[in-house]
This record gives sequence, C-alpha cells and structure tokens, in this order.
Amino acid sequence: MGLVLALCLPSLVQAQQKTYPGFVVVELFASEGCSSCPPAEDLLNQLTAEVRQSHQPVYTLDFEVDYWDNLGWKDPYSALQYTHRQQDYAQRLSGGTYTPEMIINGREGFIGSDEDKARGGINTYLSQPASNAVTMTLEHSGALLKVHYQLAHESPDSVINVVLVERGLQSQVTAGENSGRLMRHDNLVRELKTVALDDFDTQGDIKLNYPKEGDLKNYSVIAYVQLYQDMSITAAAGADLS
Repeated sequence: MGLVLALCLPSLVQAQQKTYPGFVVVELFASEGCSSCPPAEDLLNQLTAEVRQSHQPVYTLDFEVDYWDNLGWKDPYSALQYTHRQQDYAQRLSGGTYTPEMIINGREGFIGSDEDKARGGINTYLSQPASNAVTMTLEHSGALLKVHYQLAHESPDSVINVVLVERGLQSQVTAGENSGRLMRHDNLVRELKTVALDDFDTQGDIKLNYPKEGDLKNYSVIAYVQLYQDMSITAAAGADLS
C-alpha cells in the first residue's frame, strides 16, 4: 500500500497545481426603479457587445433585484432570488447592499457605472491563470434545455451556477425615478439554477426552461463554479443557444 501511495501522490499534486486560461464573470445588480442604474446598464451592455465581438472569455450577467419594486415602478425582470444573491455577496464583501453594484469574479464589488474599475478588473483577471475550467454542451428536449457540464477536476466546497440570459430587451418605464426612460438590457438573467457540487463530482446535468419567446440568437447559457466560503469564482464558460 505504501508503494501505491508513493506512486499516486505526484500525479495528484500535479493535477492540483495545474492552471487554466483566465476568465471574467461580471455580475451587475440593478433595478429599473433606480435612477443611478441606467449608466451601469449602458456600461454592461457596452461590455457585452465588445466581448462578444472579440470572443474574450468574459461573461456578463444583469441581475434585476426586487427591493426597488415598491418605490414607484415594479421592474418586470426583478426577482427575490437575485436580491438574495446580492445579499449573500454583501456578507462577504464590504460596502453593504446597493444599486447599481458590479461584482467581478465574486471577489470585488464597486459602483456599477464605474467604467475604469470595470475595465481594470476585467484586464486584471483575464491576465491571471484560473485554478479550474468548465466546459458545457446544450441539448434541447421539449420544453427543457439540458445543460451538461464538465469540470477539469474536482471542486470541493463549491456550487455551479447555470444561467440563461437574454439580449436585446427593452422596457418603457412609466413611473418611479426613471419615468419616461427606455431601459435596454443585454445578458439579462432570465433563469438561474445553483447546484452544490459533491467533493468528487466533475460532471452533471442541469435543466433550464427552454425560451418560449424571443429570438434564439439573443439567448446564451453561462455556467460558473463558485466557492461556498468566499463566493470567489474559479471557472466559467458560455454558449449561445442558436
């Protein structure tokens, strides 16, 4: 047994030390009822267009929170689930809960309209090697979209988030702080599922609802792995539906 252990340990250490190309997950927490949010939405839309054109591994997500919904305008895309997600971040990052907030790779949050910080963070994390990698394939079956994911290696004490996003959305706000504004959204989160990863799991399937409306070329799926303890993101991938 001692000999077998001696032979296995080097390969295990080598697997743990392997690195992968850098990536960036940009999460924006905003609301159509917040007068400070349109510049942040515009910035996220601009970043989304740029990285899709350049094919950089940068994945943008627009989460519309619901705590503005009773202040004059109910955001049609808001969800309590997204508010809870931002609150989880607030327990780990300084600054509390506010809109607009942009969070990069689950590690740093700042005012969502701060373009210098956004671009600086993106460049920083793209240049840093990642500790894991994830790939995925999509399969349409009836009313469901099956997302099969595969990790490069195990990721203990982690979850995988699988998100369906849509681009090209518009909303005419008729009340509240943004009354009269036409709000535009790209990579707006339409569905989020979070699944705990067992210590030795490297692959699995997660089902999302298949879009019932809109142009399929405007939909993508983004998957990213996140640690429980500090919510830092260790791997990410994306794929378009069309």
